[in-house]
Amino acid sequence: MLMRYNSLIFALLILSCNPAPQPPKPSSEQQRALDAFQLMAGFNIELVAAEPLVTDPVAMEIDERGQMYVVEMPGYPLDLSKSGRIKLLKDTNADGYPDTAVVFAENLTLPTGVMRWRKGILVTDAPDVWYLEDTNGDDKADVRKKLLTGFARSNPQHNLNSPVFGPDNWIYLAHEGAVTPFVYQKEFGDKGSVIRFPDSPNAPTLPQNADGRNVRFRPDTRELETRSGETQFGQTFDAWGHHFMTANANHLFHEVLAARYVRRNPNLLIPDATQNIPDHGDAAEVYPATENPNHQLLTDRGVITSSCGVTWYLGGAFGDKFQNVTFIAEPSHNLVHADVIRDQGASFVASRLVEKREFLTSKDSWFRPVNFYVGPDGALYVVDYYRQSIEHPEWMSDEMVKSGTLYNGKDKGRIYRIVPKKGLPMDWLNRLNLADLSDEELVQKLDHQNGWFRRTAQRLLFQRASAKTILPLKNLIAQTTRPEAKVPALWLLDALNAADEETLRRCLQDKAAGVRENAIRIAERVIAGGNPALTADLLDLQNDPSAKVRYQLLCALGDLRDPRTDQVRVAILKKDIEDKWTGLAALTSATGREMQLYEQADRVFGGQPSHAKQEFFTYLGATIANKGNAAEVGRIFSSKTSWTKIAALNGMAKLWQHKGLTVPLTDTDRLALLPDFTKSAPSAFLQTQLDVLRVIGLPATSAVKAQAQRAAVLAADPQQAVGLRTAAVQLLALYNPRAYASVLERLAVAGDDEQIRLVAFASMSRVSGRQACAFALREWPKFTPAMKHEAIDVFLHQPDQIQHLLTAIDRKVVRHDQLQWHQKVGLMNYYDTRIRTQARRVLAVDENRHVVVQQYQAALTSRGNSDRGKVVFARVCSACHQLGGQGGRAFGPDLATVRNRNPHNLLTEILHPNHSIADGYDYCTITQRNGQQTSGILAKETASTVTIRLAGGDIPDRVIPRSDVLRIDKSTTSAMPVGLENSISVTEMADLVAFIRNQ
Repeated sequence: MLMRYNSLIFALLILSCNPAPQPPKPSSEQQRALDAFQLMAGFNIELVAAEPLVTDPVAMEIDERGQMYVVEMPGYPLDLSKSGRIKLLKDTNADGYPDTAVVFAENLTLPTGVMRWRKGILVTDAPDVWYLEDTNGDDKADVRKKLLTGFARSNPQHNLNSPVFGPDNWIYLAHEGAVTPFVYQKEFGDKGSVIRFPDSPNAPTLPQNADGRNVRFRPDTRELETRSGETQFGQTFDAWGHHFMTANANHLFHEVLAARYVRRNPNLLIPDATQNIPDHGDAAEVYPATENPNHQLLTDRGVITSSCGVTWYLGGAFGDKFQNVTFIAEPSHNLVHADVIRDQGASFVASRLVEKREFLTSKDSWFRPVNFYVGPDGALYVVDYYRQSIEHPEWMSDEMVKSGTLYNGKDKGRIYRIVPKKGLPMDWLNRLNLADLSDEELVQKLDHQNGWFRRTAQRLLFQRASAKTILPLKNLIAQTTRPEAKVPALWLLDALNAADEETLRRCLQDKAAGVRENAIRIAERVIAGGNPALTADLLDLQNDPSAKVRYQLLCALGDLRDPRTDQVRVAILKKDIEDKWTGLAALTSATGREMQLYEQADRVFGGQPSHAKQEFFTYLGATIANKGNAAEVGRIFSSKTSWTKIAALNGMAKLWQHKGLTVPLTDTDRLALLPDFTKSAPSAFLQTQLDVLRVIGLPATSAVKAQAQRAAVLAADPQQAVGLRTAAVQLLALYNPRAYASVLERLAVAGDDEQIRLVAFASMSRVSGRQACAFALREWPKFTPAMKHEAIDVFLHQPDQIQHLLTAIDRKVVRHDQLQWHQKVGLMNYYDTRIRTQARRVLAVDENRHVVVQQYQAALTSRGNSDRGKVVFARVCSACHQLGGQGGRAFGPDLATVRNRNPHNLLTEILHPNHSIADGYDYCTITQRNGQQTSGILAKETASTVTIRLAGGDIPDRVIPRSDVLRIDKSTTSAMPVGLENSISVTEMADLVAFIRNQ
């Protein structure tokens, strides 16, 4: 006993002689950077590594032996000379902190991410994903194998990046569509190619650049898939496998509807599968502390504009307040933003961790956080690129590009460590031994409070694929009190084909909703071949207290072959229909049974309408129409009038308007939609009937003539309700526009109500655009401003009439300023060279933008009036822009995001829009296989659709199936045309700038 006591004293003496490790002593410059930080109370920040040990860091990884890999990208923004490298940081003096760096791999172009895999690492460096390994122990990679290739080498901020070993044993690659450069086309004009395994010609492939989607793959089995979402730089998972992403101003969003469910119903066309979750706005207000900030041309000051490196904190060392927190790097504003995530239906809502402050800010304008890493110690590692400038020169002022400062800071870079005030030992560098643990010991690491250990142990166990782990994994699930441990254990059992009925049943009944969700995801595949007992357990979850569990069950129903699934689907819909994702999930799971779903839903909750219910029935109607079953379409046509029918018909009309008729229809079908003016009917129903009939045509029966005669009387009767009269006018144009031409023309120019006049002209144009255009030019002086706007839209949709419009403008019949901005866009960027040339001549603007900007400099020196500026905004900007989400059309960027820019830069952007084009607002023309073309902003993409946002008015976005797309051409000029100076005086410009800047 005495000997043991003496041994203890000796050990304590030894420890007292070796004080706790201290961070490396910073240089005076690095100390100033440390002193410039302002950090949330309760935390400390310390330097882990800095130049010259590391420079230009963008990502890091810590492996199972405590080896620290750092990705360096000195080539950003324009250097493609393969200066990128991966370094291994070493601790040679046993103080716990790195003091030596070894170049593990070099000759990389613009590397963006690293992940440990087997005995080496994966590195993303567009167009490739590389596997690098050191086989001889010299800390230098001597194996260099290209695993995947074909990704676009676009602007480096948007390239393939951030490989992550996901909770389901797939490797996830952050990725988005290529950004079209206008200045640096040679360097970054690559659009990518087919994504493939270069050494496996028979392995699966993905379309060109993976259709701009995130990608997941398994190197060993050559599995490869696109996801339904996309992300810019960074991606993260919570403990339950929910996937979160980020993109510039859109700082946090969640992939709600997985790609496998979207693909399951090819007839369902949805514009997006992700949900923006911040309750404080996507481009949220931020609170920087920067002294002398270095903002560039397109830096949206005061709001999140460059979010990246999204990271869900799973370290377990920051306390209960940080159990559901995400960190976002905001390098443009030199800060780190943090959000608390809460459940909200099938998705989430994110709120600020602290109000009117940020988790971390710096007074130093060179502090450029771009990424994070949660280490084995539970600390949050902050990767600081540390440059004078972080913006890409594609969006910089010419003066900045020519200043020679693009690479200032290229020889610098820092990695910091944020820990609680009480501290965390830095005791892992080159000191971990997870690789040496037995299978059973690794299984126990799944029960660690720190997600780093859970993920690392899961990866190692997945790579070992040992059947000996089956029993320990099952025991862990049965015995652990940490629900987060059950998720990796369950997916490892799935990888071993050992997720048996007993284990799944246990997890389906677990107290933690996240465990139940994951059990459903696995069970839906396990029981696809039939398992009545387990199926019954699944279906019992229809009344689960968690909306996410019910949602996951709803998604899973599509893979179950059980007669009870229809009843369960509708039961969940009834409970959760106000969540839009519930309706979409129901449609993905009801493939082939949409009509049954329509009738059941109409019966169960078709009594009281709501926005979400109407949206559900609209999608349902469009899906049934796209399915192409004439009998089912006819059943809806002939069903009783109700709001559900109206919504379904609206969906059909929208689908057929851009895709064409998908089913053969009889006169009986058409007759069911013929408006009956002898009976009372809601004006919304009358309008919907006509919208559909306009696409499918009138029935060839005598009943149409009788109704047209009644319509002629109603249209001319000012005592009748406007809704009834407008329906009557439209029917006349559909029935016999030639016979009723004089009636329509009279109503268009001399009607007693402007709405009637508009409808009369619009009806003429739908029947014969050419005749309507000719009529408009004859009667132009009698047209109201609203009708002129409508007429110009008609011209723009009639290619053979556009030159007549331009000629009328040239002859001063139509005033130059009667074309709104979104209408000028199509003309000045028209695909037909003759029209484009004529438009640029007729709309005659001074192409020397620098001269024009100089002419308006007086607007910056005079004091504008914000109230007058609001009027100017409504007249010249609101057709394409909003300000703070209000007052206009969300076609182009919200101008609230630019209100804090330098006034000169703001003026330049208004008058010289082609000087730089905001990311995400490329003007595109989609050509479909049937020859139809649609132009607008490419708003969203999913695995099955692309969505084009159209300019002008309240025109809904157009959702186009990918299968219909022949090509997508991006314009080389901005969606906003030049020439605003023709519509705004210098004084008005001063007022507009004052309004935008809130002065």
